Amino acid sequence: MKRVSMRALLGLFGILLVAQVQVTRGQVVNGTILGTVRDPTGAVMAAVNISAKSLETGAARSAISDSSGTYQILSVPAGDYQVEAAAPGFQTAIRNRVTVTVGAAVAVNFELAIGEVRQEVTVSSDLPQVNLTDASLGGLVGEREVRELPLNGRDWLQLTTLEAGVKGGIGQQSAASFSNSRAARGNGLALSISGNRPTGNVFLVDGLVVNDFANASPGSGLNVNLGVEAVREFRVLTNEYTAEYGRSTGGVVTAVFKSGTNDFHGNVFEFVRNSALDARNFFDVEKATFERYQFGGSAGGPITRNKTFLFADYESCGNTKASHTRPIRSPPTPATASCASGAAPIPARQRHLWRSPRKSGPTSHFSRSPTVP
Repeated sequence: MKRVSMRALLGLFGILLVAQVQVTRGQVVNGTILGTVRDPTGAVMAAVNISAKSLETGAARSAISDSSGTYQILSVPAGDYQVEAAAPGFQTAIRNRVTVTVGAAVAVNFELAIGEVRQEVTVSSDLPQVNLTDASLGGLVGEREVRELPLNGRDWLQLTTLEAGVKGGIGQQSAASFSNSRAARGNGLALSISGNRPTGNVFLVDGLVVNDFANASPGSGLNVNLGVEAVREFRVLTNEYTAEYGRSTGGVVTAVFKSGTNDFHGNVFEFVRNSALDARNFFDVEKATFERYQFGGSAGGPITRNKTFLFADYESCGNTKASHTRPIRSPPTPATASCASGAAPIPARQRHLWRSPRKSGPTSHFSRSPTVP
């Protein structure tokens, strides 16, 4: 009996733990659709059925307005939705292409007209993405910016510097090994958000903390982070963000990866750098060989329409490089100075002024004299 009770307690604890993880993930990654429903006179309406259907996957979520006429549809993944409000004795109102972004709340208000339920009123205008639910400061880097802006090294976190108050390259100015090494500053880009320390930030991908061992960003696709092709969008929170994020004295960067949809889609890419297109450095005897190939691709689609989806991403990089520099010759001495060595001979009357580059003895060219008080 005790063994059965212990198993039951462990099972209950596991269920609560998973549920808590899912709730936390929904809060910091997924968005929210909320609003108020009113009738033609402006009075609030209760018991109105509100549904949101994804235009990409067909997944639907619903809620019912309360006595104050407000509703909330929680844990909505990023994407485009069709939001519908229906009530007996009123026309059904539809809002097309309501865009939900990572960690954001979108207000969709309805005013239902009197009529039959089968009558529909469709509104297709875009809603302004204005945060009306909290005082957090920051901005969204959308899918278009992630896809089209050039990145040296293919690290999508370089785009965080598009937001006000974000400074990149922190911790990379010093040449000291203790402050500029990978062990000190991690694999990724060092960022200062709102003047805070680079190690005070938290980086979330699909709700999971991906800070590296030095509490810095996870780096590009060549380290522990997926490449640019897999990132849908991310949000940078610089100040006054809510307590649901936590674990940070600086800023918060929360991103979501792409997923499969009801349509098959994919792409391939390759970026090439070759020394055949470069000019020779002034100090090189000949042009140094350099070849860099960074390539990959992504693909996604349905396994079962409206139910199961698949998305995959691959990225690789290869380098071939060499350097050629001019040899540095040692200064001539009286014994080696000659026309054969490329230097003019030293006249005999000036040789007593010439000092060899090195002098035997423990003090070399320097000698110690007592200090005069």
